[in-house]
Amino acid sequence: MAVLGHDLRSPLASISSGIRLLARRETSNEKELQVMSLMQGSILRASELVDNVLDFARGRLGGGMTLSRDASAPLGPVFEQVVAEIVSVNPDHDIETHFEVQEPVDCDGVRLGQLLSNLLGNAVTHGAKDQPIAVRVTAVDGELTISVANGGQPIDEAARRKLFQPFFREEIRPNQSGLGLGLHIASEIAKAHGGNLEVTSDENVTRFAFTMPLETAEP
Repeated sequence: MAVLGHDLRSPLASISSGIRLLARRETSNEKELQVMSLMQGSILRASELVDNVLDFARGRLGGGMTLSRDASAPLGPVFEQVVAEIVSVNPDHDIETHFEVQEPVDCDGVRLGQLLSNLLGNAVTHGAKDQPIAVRVTAVDGELTISVANGGQPIDEAARRKLFQPFFREEIRPNQSGLGLGLHIASEIAKAHGGNLEVTSDENVTRFAFTMPLETAEP
């Protein structure tokens, strides 16, 4: 895993450099610049997916999840970028957002963006295509909450108990692609922040919700 992660970084860096060069052209119109901006953001997210693999490898070797907390860094742009990337790749999905961050959050914004991306990617893959996905982020009354809710087939209780285990895929959907690390890494990010990631699911809605107190002790 470590070798794979290392080898993937070079081609991602080359693609990123190419996009930056294209963006500097004087002939680029507004639409092209917008697309290139989303592509650059997607490169960043791809790099973070590589980090998912490396995070898992480090965890298995005892390194644990590392954080770079910064209470002064705004979270809104991070989450907006995550949603924009998902929408650009899945334009047929309706994603409704509500961001209300009124208090500073002592957290690792990149890691929380990674958490949201993993949860949102899971909703796109497993949720009902004809129902909207609701993303809600609030930082009020001393608590940060990030929730992603979607309609579709509910997750049974036995599967919910295993969802945050690495490499787990629901037996009712055995043909889904992916490593099965996204929800596991999201849960590890939650733990590293002193927070909690939970899932509820019934015939109406499946909701993943991360919560953490805004005042946390240093890990």
